[in-house]
Amino acid sequence: MSRIHITRSHKLSHKEARARISRVAKKLSERFGADTHWDGDDLVVEHSGLTGKVSVGKTSIVVEGKLGLALGFFRSRAESELEKILDQELKA
Repeated sequence: MSRIHITRSHKLSHKEARARISRVAKKLSERFGADTHWDGDDLVVEHSGLTGKVSVGKTSIVVEGKLGLALGFFRSRAESELEKILDQELKA
């Protein structure tokens, strides 16, 4: 099973960081059919080929995910896309 781990710093308020991660989650849900829900400051993401979470901290965002066999072949691409999305969304 392939794993993804991404950390990004931010200078946003906690509320704004959560709002931006929620916006990203909505787009991913619409595009890929992933189920998402908040568990405290962790956005839990579940999909047939992926499980993971996005933890929203005061100064950082941490993405952790486990990719199933099929998606594991695309780990590098998925990781690059997530990094790009996070960099765009976390601009102050």
